[in-house]
Amino acid sequence: MKRIVMLGMLLLATTATLFAAQFYRWVDEKGNVEWRDTPPPPNAKKVEQRNIRVNTIQTSELPYSVQQAVKNFPVTLWLTDCGDLCDKARAHLNRRGMPYTERNGQSEIEAFKKASGDGMEVPLLFVGNKRLKGYLESDWDAALDTAGYPKTAVAPLKPQPKAAASPQPAAATDLPVRLYTNSQCGPQCAQAKELLGSRGIKFQEIAVEDPARIEEVKKVSGDTILPVLVVGSLFLRGFDSLGYNQLLDLAGFRRDQQASPQ
Repeated sequence: MKRIVMLGMLLLATTATLFAAQFYRWVDEKGNVEWRDTPPPPNAKKVEQRNIRVNTIQTSELPYSVQQAVKNFPVTLWLTDCGDLCDKARAHLNRRGMPYTERNGQSEIEAFKKASGDGMEVPLLFVGNKRLKGYLESDWDAALDTAGYPKTAVAPLKPQPKAAASPQPAAATDLPVRLYTNSQCGPQCAQAKELLGSRGIKFQEIAVEDPARIEEVKKVSGDTILPVLVVGSLFLRGFDSLGYNQLLDLAGFRRDQQASPQ
């Protein structure tokens, strides 16, 4: 049986605090999945390095019902640099005085893609297996209430030190951007190119005009709907300005970049 060292072990901290921790995940020679705060051995496979912010509260000070909520419905908060909305999300959880794991969708883009179901919306909250996209106070409270978490902190939290800054993604220009178009996709392709240009993003336009290109775009997106925007390993079919901007934001492209299509 595979053994997983759970991040929930961090709940054994003796004081309420908010901190950034670096962890390594790997698979050993027996197929066991290991989570450690020390580098893996040389024979480790599938090594991943993660920086995770964790808010912890001494569980022994919590009522039994809340301890059960922590055990059965662990809370994970996915964020990016989403400004006031993400600040409100953190404040909501801190106000309720509950442990949660905060993860960065920009530095863990593949894990975020899987967790969100290929969506780009943040904040993204998990209460156990329940997934809530975006921030709506009433929905968050309903999920947390159902899981058994207190409405307010059951014990005063000590002042929290400022957390270390979340790791930043690679420079935006390090991520390849491709846009698949053809002469028949009309306004949607034009709008897609206009949006990328307005954000100053350097991209490669690929004309889908022959069988080889048609097969290529089918392998990339699973369909032949155009345009197709590809940013790193993520893609969007068709054109939707909100979806395009969310994907580009998630990938770390700044709004003030100065570049041009090639």
